[in-house]
Amino acid sequence: MNDQIIQKKKREYQKRQSITERSFVFTKELLTRLEYQGNGVAPDKRFDKKSEGLSFFIYPSGKKTFFAFAKKEMFNKKKGKTEKNNFYKKMFNFGDAAEKSLDSARSSVPASVAAILVPTAIAKEEKTFGSLVKRFLENGFKGYRLADKNSEKYEYKKSTIKKYTKIANTYLLLKGSSAIQEKLSKTVEYNEVMSMKPLKDYTLKEIGPWHIECVQHRLKETKVVANDVVRLISIIYSWSYQHNHWKGVNPAYSIGKFPERKIKARLSDTDVDLILDHCESKAFDFNPRFLCIVALFLLLGKRVVELVGVRWSEPYTQTEKEECSGWLYANWKKEKYLHLRDTKNRKDEEVYLDSRSIAILERLERSRFTNANDWAVKSPYLFPQRYNVNKHANDNSFVKHLYALNKKLGLQITVGETVKNKLSFKLCRKTFGSQTADKHGLEIASRKLNHSSTKVTKDHYIVPNDKALEIENVYESNVESIERFKKVK
Repeated sequence: MNDQIIQKKKREYQKRQSITERSFVFTKELLTRLEYQGNGVAPDKRFDKKSEGLSFFIYPSGKKTFFAFAKKEMFNKKKGKTEKNNFYKKMFNFGDAAEKSLDSARSSVPASVAAILVPTAIAKEEKTFGSLVKRFLENGFKGYRLADKNSEKYEYKKSTIKKYTKIANTYLLLKGSSAIQEKLSKTVEYNEVMSMKPLKDYTLKEIGPWHIECVQHRLKETKVVANDVVRLISIIYSWSYQHNHWKGVNPAYSIGKFPERKIKARLSDTDVDLILDHCESKAFDFNPRFLCIVALFLLLGKRVVELVGVRWSEPYTQTEKEECSGWLYANWKKEKYLHLRDTKNRKDEEVYLDSRSIAILERLERSRFTNANDWAVKSPYLFPQRYNVNKHANDNSFVKHLYALNKKLGLQITVGETVKNKLSFKLCRKTFGSQTADKHGLEIASRKLNHSSTKVTKDHYIVPNDKALEIENVYESNVESIERFKKVK
């Protein structure tokens, strides 16, 4: 009899079903039972029927967090209009501490909702610079570049977004190394005033030009970085003013930059011949992609980001176009042109391929059909990543190969205890510019380098060939003219 009762109870027991409702009355027991249901990327949002404005996020990792929310007018870029949408403000994680319970969440909702709806001008006065930086990283790259206000409008390039994001996280939000954190947060004296905390912890009302100069002073040992950081601070303030996040003055506007040291150098003709001969030798068969790109840097003078992302043919979709830097034309061996899209000056460029460049590109094309390099056949790129052929190489892909080539060709120099490479991709571009200027003039060199003006080319690239100064008998023709003049008289 007892066995029958037990069996009946077993049959009647059913496993608790997952809670799928988006809105229900929150209880601690139900929130504990909640499991993530979503696409594995976005958080799973649930809403409390008992208290207006309380929501509960479950992340793919299983983390659970209380959020307050309120309807707020926001501009929908896709629809092109302003509409009311839910705006969320994080309160605290579920289960962090006893006081952070469901009751605490419900009692905290009114204050959090008020913070969401409070007028921007009032709320921002007490905001720290760090919070402004975070908002810029979230929304600052969605519109057009600030510099384009009175000219053609362009969105930010991916490389620019990557650079600004890295600077902001490393030097403004102090998410970099401990050495950088120490440098930018320790107590220092500047202009007889003590700075005892990083810029991110000052409120916007407190910050003036002195605070920006103090950041610059802390980074004085790396002047190029210091200039980049000050430039980004100015951009963040300009953006915040334009979008009504801050209506005060830009404290970085009048800050002078450290003078930038213009590095003007070129490889000698002997070094160029040595490098190109090696790239075109039998060694090419053992490392085709690296030696091809080295040769093309010397022969075409293009930037690293422009060559590493070139495809064998024009892509079909807009997404594919945005992921590459350019492509070879369908009949490139006869047309002799390479197309680069959205270059540094935001213009497309048609690059002429000389016979030497075409020859080495043909070797690269043939190399893909060898046993050692057949993996590259599946890639649309000239220079694919080895372990992901659907992506192209990047700035760091050839670092080890470049060091080995410098060592092999005897192009390394020792400065103190440091061994430096004489050959670099940047120096290839500078050498190309100088060589072109020697033979065809500054104007042609500037156009081949795709510079915005000849001043950029002259100030940063052109190194005259010293052989042009090897002049003998500079007065010889004048002396002969004088002698002829005397005879006639």
